[in-house]
Amino acid sequence: MSSVLRSIYLGLLQFRPTRRTARLVRARIQRIAGYTDPFLDLAGICKQSKAELFLDIGCHNGETLERFLESGIDCPVTAFDPIAANIQATRNRIPNSNRVSLVQAALSDTDGTASFFVNKNEQTSSLLDNDRGNTQSFFEECKHVERIDVTTLRLDTWISSQSKSFKSIVVKCDTQGAEGKVVRGGLMTLRESVSAFYCEVMIGKMYQGQLGFDQLNEFLETDCGLLLKNIYPCLHDSCGRAVQFDALWVKPAFLRAG
Repeated sequence: MSSVLRSIYLGLLQFRPTRRTARLVRARIQRIAGYTDPFLDLAGICKQSKAELFLDIGCHNGETLERFLESGIDCPVTAFDPIAANIQATRNRIPNSNRVSLVQAALSDTDGTASFFVNKNEQTSSLLDNDRGNTQSFFEECKHVERIDVTTLRLDTWISSQSKSFKSIVVKCDTQGAEGKVVRGGLMTLRESVSAFYCEVMIGKMYQGQLGFDQLNEFLETDCGLLLKNIYPCLHDSCGRAVQFDALWVKPAFLRAG
């Protein structure tokens, strides 16, 4: 029966008119089971904090951003990715939204350029080289296809270049191990303006120089004034080892929200 329901659910996802309803039903079932949907969690915090800006750092082809928008995020959005083809794919996926702007750059801890490792599975591409976790668990997916130079920006630099200041920003960050670089380059913004920070966290040693969960949590709580609100289900490799999960940090005012 579960396989039948799964097939029906996946079928409903193929059509925009039924996609949001299907996901809302799934989210309600998840909540009954004791865990929440991160897309709806962030949409809720955007509303509660009256977010003026949603940042998608590492938007890839726009699929995740599209899902965030369908989940109810209705504030202006800026999405970042260092690869021109990904920026174009996102533009093609979300063609008619005048509140989404796209920036071709990798957010990091320096302004300038840096080497970027493009992998066979481009979703695993990163500013950081592979560590043994990727080579052991995802050997084929994480094979390097090429190494290119990309533009890098500090979040604080980009925010300071904007024509207005922001009191409430909600951030989704998926930079394949480089989340520490994003945080270090955006400390002022995180302290002063970010209401929620949602990102992927590596458990195994997947990328060289990555921050592990303890380090990232300490950084966000001690240096940025954010508190850990939720940890979402793990991704496992083919051997069953937990290798990464998503986590959500919020300012104290939103810790009990939702």
